[in-house]
Amino acid sequence: MSVDSWETLSKKVYWDRDVHLERWRERISVGHRSYLPDAVSTMTPAEFVRFYGLSKFKRDWPALRAKLPKETVRYAAIFDLAWSRAVGGGWNLRPTADFFTMPERRRDFLTQVACAPGMSIYEVAKSLGLQYRRAHDHAASLLRDGKIRAVETIERGHRKMKLFPTYASREAPLRDRTTSPVNSSCKVSPDLIVAA
Repeated sequence: MSVDSWETLSKKVYWDRDVHLERWRERISVGHRSYLPDAVSTMTPAEFVRFYGLSKFKRDWPALRAKLPKETVRYAAIFDLAWSRAVGGGWNLRPTADFFTMPERRRDFLTQVACAPGMSIYEVAKSLGLQYRRAHDHAASLLRDGKIRAVETIERGHRKMKLFPTYASREAPLRDRTTSPVNSSCKVSPDLIVAA
């Protein structure tokens, strides 16, 4: 897929306005009330990233997404996928405003869960070279914040907490949710959270 020149693309998005690239980047970076929604609803992620810059997109997208008006949010999902792929290498990472302010190891833990859903705390700890206790602390914090969910399983007689990324906001406590009836030995953890 080829990406048009900025002159062609800016006419597609902003019609008759003559928008200079540097001015556009500046307005997008602050979440301008018309530039940002028009860009997100009209451009593809490839076009947006090409002209905004990959490193700026990775850094700014969670905050920009939070500034989108309600009627434009429906176009953001494809940008979320592009951001997830660029930042974490997978498709399941949710852009949250605090992603870059959380501790680096917790961010790594979240990214690993998003890239390999269904891993246990032990498996994530092993893949990241973390002590189990530290991994458990990260899991408990991310569960509490609603960034991941845990499903309790029993494998070869051992209880395991399988971790999955979540896109849903945490409206109901984890213990009120159920899993599919495919595996009757699975149940959602009552929170796995011990007072941290």
